[in-house]
Amino acid sequence: MNIQVNSLTNANVYIDGVGLLGRAEEIEIPQPRHRMIDYKGLGMAGTAELWSGVDKLEARIRWSSFDPQTLTVAASPFQTHSFQVRGSLEQYTSQGRSAELPVVYLMTGVFKDAGVSSFKQQAMVETQSIVSVYHCELYVAGTQIYLYDVFANVYVVGGVDQLSQFRVNLGG
Repeated sequence: MNIQVNSLTNANVYIDGVGLLGRAEEIEIPQPRHRMIDYKGLGMAGTAELWSGVDKLEARIRWSSFDPQTLTVAASPFQTHSFQVRGSLEQYTSQGRSAELPVVYLMTGVFKDAGVSSFKQQAMVETQSIVSVYHCELYVAGTQIYLYDVFANVYVVGGVDQLSQFRVNLGG
C-alpha cells in the first residue's frame, strides 16, 4: 500500500491584485456550509435532514501588524474586493517529495468588520478583519474543486452544477 501525504503549510494573500506577502498572519477561508432542515412525518420512525440551501460565508483575516494600507481597504462596507489566497501543496511518498501543486482560492466580498486594534505593552498590535463572501472558488493544480456564488445561484462541485435544475425550475 502506497501512502501519499499532502502538506499545505503556507500561503500568500492578495486583495484586488495586490500581494500582501507577510502582512497577513492567518486567513480562514470559507467553503459552502450546507443548511439543513429536519423532516419528520407521521409513520416515520425517525427524522431526516434535508438540504435547504447554503449558509452565509465569512472569511477572517488576522493581520500581522498595524498596516494603514490594508486598514484603509477594509474600512468601506460598500466596496467589493477580489481576494486570492495562493499556496503550494507538497505531496510526499516513501520516496520523498513527489510533487508541488498550486492551490488557489478566489473569493469576492466586502469587509464586514475592518477590525479592532488591540494594544499591549511591548507587543505587536493585533487586528482581525471579517469579510462577507459572495463568491468563492477553490482550485488545486488547475482543477476546480468547487465554485459558489450566492447572487448567481451557482454551486458547482467537481464540475457538476448542483443548482442547474433548481434554476430551470425557478425560470431563470
